[in-house]
Amino acid sequence: MSASGDDPWLWTLYAAVVALTALAAMPNLRSSRSAVRAASRSWWWPPPVAAVVLWGVVAVASVTRLIVPSLVELFRREPVRTRDGGQWWRVLTAGLVEDGGVAVTFANLALLAVVAIAAVRIWGWYRAVALFVVGQVLWGLFTTFVSPSVGAGTSGATLALAASIAGLWPVVGARRRLLLASAATFLLGVVLVALDDAHGVAVLIGMLLGAVLGTVLPPPRPTVTSSGALGGVAG
Repeated sequence: MSASGDDPWLWTLYAAVVALTALAAMPNLRSSRSAVRAASRSWWWPPPVAAVVLWGVVAVASVTRLIVPSLVELFRREPVRTRDGGQWWRVLTAGLVEDGGVAVTFANLALLAVVAIAAVRIWGWYRAVALFVVGQVLWGLFTTFVSPSVGAGTSGATLALAASIAGLWPVVGARRRLLLASAATFLLGVVLVALDDAHGVAVLIGMLLGAVLGTVLPPPRPTVTSSGALGGVAG
């Protein structure tokens, strides 16, 4: 199963996952158009502090790697070195840098920027950060032990974080449009798996994490159901 994500067609599916989860999470106000526009602007800008910090950490590491190419050798996922050399940090640090070029780096940073804002608005800062880290660790373990591959990139953790939002909806009694978005996200994950793309596993991992966390430690209910308030826990 490939984790390279070098097929442009696959990137349209990654973007679809992000769009589905982030746009569906926006507040669904039953009000005037001006009120809806104002709420939408407030949803995206200014972004929560936690979203900026999360994005900034990944952005600094990714841009630094472009300046210092040898950094990827230290950070990237290398199953043999992890299994036999005890270099366990690679499971996590592989999600901080990109092994592609400038275009891939900035595409991943763009997706993360959207997902980070939506995730912090919905989950609150500490849940969102924890989901990003745990998503990366689980996907890193999968691509190290189950479907070994050498590489690095933030796409796995980003997709897992995005999908965690979709995994939340069914366990909190969300509105039908959110349940439909959740089902569509699941189908996109299945399609990616069927296409032999490991990012599909990241999507399914994220949905499972979202469902579990939403059951044991759910965020505030007015936020997660998008019932009309400008949702989100300040972060």
